[in-house]
Amino acid sequence: MNIQNLNPQELEQLQALLNKMNPQSTEIDPVEKMIQDIMENFHFHKTQRAMDLLDWKWRGEYVTEDMLREEAEHLLRGAMESRLGDFKDASHEVGIINGCGGLEAKAWCNETKIKIIGLQLDFILTSWDESIEE
Repeated sequence: MNIQNLNPQELEQLQALLNKMNPQSTEIDPVEKMIQDIMENFHFHKTQRAMDLLDWKWRGEYVTEDMLREEAEHLLRGAMESRLGDFKDASHEVGIINGCGGLEAKAWCNETKIKIIGLQLDFILTSWDESIEE
């Protein structure tokens, strides 16, 4: 078959048939989109430079951007899993944190606690917290 001889309507029909044979969703999952956006926009290079300046190491190794990216995605997915799993009984307004080596990922869920509605990734140099239990 020579597709150059097809008119626009025939080309459209052919494309529809091909799409049915090889269905691929062009719609990306909103949670995956959040992860992609974080991974694309987080300043891994600046984080790695700060860690180098502070002589910060993980397991005795200097940290690379690739190591940061891998750990960040692992922490984001872990926070999501924890929010909808082990910490499902916590208020939906509470962000559940997974952190390691200065990176901290936080995940929030909807009121029904069945889907993730927010993700956050931070690099924490220092923190302090106090509270009084009543």
